[in-house]
Amino acid sequence: MDIIRKEFTIRDHMPLVTGLVKGPTSAALQRAQKLPFKGILYRDDGLDDYGRPIFTKVAENTVVLGGAIFALEKITGQEASFKPNTLNSILGVNDTGYDYNLANTQIALFGCGIGGAGLDFGNVYDPNVKQNNVQQLVPMMVAENDLTGTDADKYMMATTIDTTGGTTLKCWYLKEAEQAPIIRSLWKDAAEEDEDGTEITEDISDSESLNDVECFAQFKLKLLQDDVRSYFNAMGMLSMARYNSVGLYTGEKVLLSNGTYDYVNVRLFSVVNLNNEPLDERKEITYYYRIYAMV
Repeated sequence: MDIIRKEFTIRDHMPLVTGLVKGPTSAALQRAQKLPFKGILYRDDGLDDYGRPIFTKVAENTVVLGGAIFALEKITGQEASFKPNTLNSILGVNDTGYDYNLANTQIALFGCGIGGAGLDFGNVYDPNVKQNNVQQLVPMMVAENDLTGTDADKYMMATTIDTTGGTTLKCWYLKEAEQAPIIRSLWKDAAEEDEDGTEITEDISDSESLNDVECFAQFKLKLLQDDVRSYFNAMGMLSMARYNSVGLYTGEKVLLSNGTYDYVNVRLFSVVNLNNEPLDERKEITYYYRIYAMV
């Protein structure tokens, strides 16, 4: 049984189109109409005294308009007539010659930004459902040469960046999730509110249980010691190394003409803003991002 510890919560969900209406009733509409998908970001804080994983709740997410459209496309199997701009077009990376393929497009990537909060603790900004990118997205990895070693094949959206010192370096803006997502269904029967309940492994239509159920997809996101930090180091700003926004992205992985794999038609699905996570000292951080369809 996993232990889920609450730390702090930013409550903000994706409203439907009515949530974009301006005026005195806008806030009420946003509270009243929510997408049936809810996301929560947890940090892996190791094991408790009994060997059980401890997941510390960091924040709840905001599904942006692009994510809502993608969810409806997947549910219906129909392509929407409108979709927000891709990250490929925003960055000028793999942005031509690739048709949108709904069947092969998945939530597969994550990225980090520095526009989700002020420098003072507790000044976390609310995400905007109109966002098409994490605010002030920074490269996940910056290096002089092609990557080798641990997770080298997980860094995506490859391009170059000019440093403040006048050199041009290779960079990768996004990273693949650590593993394929896991879908879990649980009874909400845990003794404590911050614990996972019993796993559902068989049909429950005839069950006499009075407990509620929850169902979610869980993504494992892993930041290694030089992830994000390498950007600030390259820019000579290591003392300011941080991130305060994490976004999930959809996309299709394809073989490019140069013989490498990368993603096309990449779009922001959801975003979580949080207090600054400092990276001036090297450290590894693992998150579990749960997307709930029933909660």
